[in-house]
Amino acid sequence: MDLRGLRIFLAVFDARSISAAAEQLGMNQPAVSKTIQRLERDLDLTLFDREPRGVVPTVFAEMLAETAREIDGNLRAVLRRIDATRNATTGEIAVGAGGTWQEIYLPAALSRLLARRPNVRVRIIPGPPEHLVAEMLLGNIDFALAPIDIPEAFTARVRTETLLSSDLAVVARRDHPAHGLIDPGLEDLAGHGWALPLGNVVRRRFDQLFIDAGLTPPVPALEIADTQGLYDVLANTDLLSFVSVLRLDLAGRETILPVHGRGLTVRRDSGLIRRRSSYLPPLARELIEDVRKVAAAQAVRLP
Repeated sequence: MDLRGLRIFLAVFDARSISAAAEQLGMNQPAVSKTIQRLERDLDLTLFDREPRGVVPTVFAEMLAETAREIDGNLRAVLRRIDATRNATTGEIAVGAGGTWQEIYLPAALSRLLARRPNVRVRIIPGPPEHLVAEMLLGNIDFALAPIDIPEAFTARVRTETLLSSDLAVVARRDHPAHGLIDPGLEDLAGHGWALPLGNVVRRRFDQLFIDAGLTPPVPALEIADTQGLYDVLANTDLLSFVSVLRLDLAGRETILPVHGRGLTVRRDSGLIRRRSSYLPPLARELIEDVRKVAAAQAVRLP
C-alpha cells in the first residue's frame, strides 16, 4: 500500500465510480481498477461492491477512508511546510476566513505582512467554520479565522484561540415599528418576516435563540450571502435580521440599527483555529501575530 494508491482509493470512494475517478485523476480506467484490486489483495478484503452504475463502498472502505484522509491531509500539510521553509520570505500562505474576518480584520493584518514581505503569496479561502476546518484537516489551508463553532467531530483534532467576542443582534431599519416597542422580547418579534445572512453558524445561533425562549424558530423569507445586499433589503422592507454588530458597524449603515430588548443578542467568540498537531511555517506565524495585534486594537473599542 502506498500514498498514490490511497489517493486513488479516495477518488473512487468519493466518486462512487471507477470511471469518474479515472477522469478526475487523469488516468485510464484499467489503471484505476488495477490499483483498487491490488489494495484489496494486499488487505485481503473487499473495498467496493461493483454495481452496473458504479461502486458501493463496503464497511471496510468506510474505515479505510477515514484514516486515508488523515494521512493525505498530514502529507499535504508537511509539503506545505517544506515549501514555506524553503521559501521563508517568498512562500505561500493559505488562510480560511469567515465573513467578519475577511471584511474587517484580515485586510489590515495582510497590509502589515505585505509591507514587510512584498513577495509573499496569500490565498484567502472563504466559508463557514465546518468547511474551513475540513479544508485545514485535508492540508489545503494553514489556519482559519472564524467563529469558534466547531463541529464535535473535529474538536479533538484542532485547537482554538479566542481573539474577539462580539454580539449577534436582531437589527432593523431605523424607522421599523420594532424600534418603537418598549422592551420587546422574541415573542414580540416572532411574527415579523426575517432576512438572514447565508451560513450555518448564524442560522444555528438564530434558531437556538428562539428555542431557548420556548418559541418555534421562524423560517426566513430571505437568506443571502452578500452583506451589502442584505442591508439594502432591510432598508427597504419590514424584514428583521440577525447579524454581527461588527459587520453592521463596518457597513456604516446608520439606517440599520440593533433592536433593543430582552434576549435579542447572543455573545459569540471568534478567532484562530489550527490543526492540533501541525507545525505552522514562519510566514503563517507572522500573519497570525499581525491578526492578533489588529484584533486586540479593535477589541479595545468594542462595548
